[in-house]
Amino acid sequence: MTQSEWCPTHRHRKGGFYRKIGEGIWEPDRSVVILYDDAQGRVWVRPESEFEDGRFIPIELTEP
Repeated sequence: MTQSEWCPTHRHRKGGFYRKIGEGIWEPDRSVVILYDDAQGRVWVRPESEFEDGRFIPIELTEP
């Protein structure tokens, strides 16, 4: 995938845009984490509870 195809799925409440990549398991306690990236290609990991607590707002995709 090229960078021009990157499309955000969420907006952070402070203004950044991110794309949810998927879910993973945090090995020490087996909790669910969310993997997401930004337009610059950096990959981030956050506990699912933080990703779903209102910090990240899903972006409604509309048909062109």
